[in-house]
Amino acid sequence: MAGAACSRHADDYSRFHDIPDRRWGFYHHLTFDVTPEDSVVTGELQLVVRHTNDYPFSNLYLEMTCCQPGRPTSCDTLSIELADIYGNWTGSGLGTSFQRAVTVNPHFTVCDSAHIRLRHVMRVDPVPEIEQIGIIFKAIDTK
Repeated sequence: MAGAACSRHADDYSRFHDIPDRRWGFYHHLTFDVTPEDSVVTGELQLVVRHTNDYPFSNLYLEMTCCQPGRPTSCDTLSIELADIYGNWTGSGLGTSFQRAVTVNPHFTVCDSAHIRLRHVMRVDPVPEIEQIGIIFKAIDTK
């Protein structure tokens, strides 16, 4: 019987930013620097939102800007669904804290390094009850 082991790829990356006092201000940009060991790596880019049970909206709207050397800057607006039409949280969690992870790009390519900047683009400022925002990059093993 063959066994399988789970191991982290050398080019995987994850980072979370705490949101002070669970109040995310419009001008509080979050920056993530993805610098893989290999010069070119493709993988899955996920965005993670951690919020409390008291988050007053069903969605979180974000602007994501990605800068990479030698490539044009890209900017996308994302709508992250945190609750369904019945008000049930779509993420996982227990008690008063919930986490929602969504794949932003299943084939995200990093050339040397990527600087990803996030900010909210909600109509209310600051956005209450957001605890942490993070990104996860899982390299695809092409060997």
